[in-house]
Amino acid sequence: MDSNKIKIIVLGVIATFVALYLGISAATAQFEAISWVLSSAVVIACFLLGRRIWLLIPFMGSLELSLRLPGLPTTQLLGQLLVLGFCLLLLMMRKLPFSLRLDELELWSLVIFMMIFQAYARNPVGLNIFGGESVGGRPYIVFVISFLVALLLCGLRVPPRELKAIVRVSILGGLINLGVNVLGAFVPTVAYWTCMGYINTSETNYEGSGVAIDTTEATRILWLPTITRNMALWLTSYISPLRACLHPVWGPLILFTILGAGLSGFRTAVMTVSFTFFVGLAYRGGFTSLLVAGMGGVGAIALLAIINLMHPLPPNLQRALSFLPGTWNKQYLRDAEGSTDWRVEIWKEALLTERWIHNKWLGDGLGFSAHELATQMNTRKDVRMGISGFEAHRETILANGDYHSTLVSGVRTSGYMGCIILFLGTMRLAIHAHRLIIRHRRNEYYVLCLFVGIPLVIAPLWLFLGASGFGQVASSLLLGIGMIRLLENNLPTPEYEAPVSAR
Repeated sequence: MDSNKIKIIVLGVIATFVALYLGISAATAQFEAISWVLSSAVVIACFLLGRRIWLLIPFMGSLELSLRLPGLPTTQLLGQLLVLGFCLLLLMMRKLPFSLRLDELELWSLVIFMMIFQAYARNPVGLNIFGGESVGGRPYIVFVISFLVALLLCGLRVPPRELKAIVRVSILGGLINLGVNVLGAFVPTVAYWTCMGYINTSETNYEGSGVAIDTTEATRILWLPTITRNMALWLTSYISPLRACLHPVWGPLILFTILGAGLSGFRTAVMTVSFTFFVGLAYRGGFTSLLVAGMGGVGAIALLAIINLMHPLPPNLQRALSFLPGTWNKQYLRDAEGSTDWRVEIWKEALLTERWIHNKWLGDGLGFSAHELATQMNTRKDVRMGISGFEAHRETILANGDYHSTLVSGVRTSGYMGCIILFLGTMRLAIHAHRLIIRHRRNEYYVLCLFVGIPLVIAPLWLFLGASGFGQVASSLLLGIGMIRLLENNLPTPEYEAPVSAR
């Protein structure tokens, strides 16, 4: 009997026992059976990917889901852990092409890492990533994982054609995210296991009682900003937004993207879509396209304002457009202004007093002290005025550092010096992304460079407008550095840049 037949027999016996076990578990322990099936499918998929395991980074990142597992991990975090684990095995087996060299972006990664490390060294906290009694350790672990993934991407050597799969797997992940969100609206079980019941407080407006303002009218559709941001990026990567407006297929998608951003109720969603289209037009059409699009945008806003006078637009749309001039209902203008005032008061309290940030030049780290933890726990028990004079909800936000501003939370994490370093690193990455786009604008990799580069070109603006935490933005910056270096190292040099002797 040859070796192939022996392998088939062994695999058949193992498969039989696994099938029997899963059959029994399906009747007695359904959750365990489903977990085994999903885990096995993930491991098999990783083995099938082989050296292309790094593609899980853009795929799992574009899923943007949180799973109801211990620690509530995101799909991005799980993808990073899988990639690090399997790539380590491949490196040990010497089957993964890898060559890391220190260039400008790698040095920026090290500087950002040291910036966070000094904050931890001065303010050490527990490192229990799955929660528990320790305070504030999880953000550091997540940051270190992002740093290791960035270094891995910086050193990977992959065939140029393989890089094109980044666009495909990212779009697939985005479409799955949309499907899960739509399904979750009708199937509570899906919503439960993907944590769709969680409300992002950084994008919700509050009044004194900590309840969302006007929840019966100007509501928020949490999944629309993600899909409209993705749609805007997908469209601008493949076609000029101005030309797409006149296309029978692309045109409706442009309209869906713009209306979806408005109907989400989030002003930031409208800004994100607008910035993405603006940058895409700048690369694909130049100044003339920007001028035409600008005139068209002004005309569209004026038309909506006139329509709103005759027939009021949906409350969500009015609120999302409230930062633009128009005939919007005063109720929604007050809603938006109240949201801004609510945040500004928190920023002033955090920056102008010594109660919440002890070292404003070097920061207090990603964690928080036991006293701040006790403050959070106490404010959850009843609604009362705290030491800041604010109600319990804002007192909790001040204690945990969720300031709804990247830069203000950056002062708490790594101080003014850390904010300066993060801004400079983000600007340098934006310049590298811009140069990469320009370098490949005449070849087949232009779509890929736009897809990866446009969000990084826009990133400096979100340091001032975004509500994400400082640790999250620093981790995203590291991953952006990894992706840009992956393209810079592996995309072929355009013919017009190659030396004459090499042609």
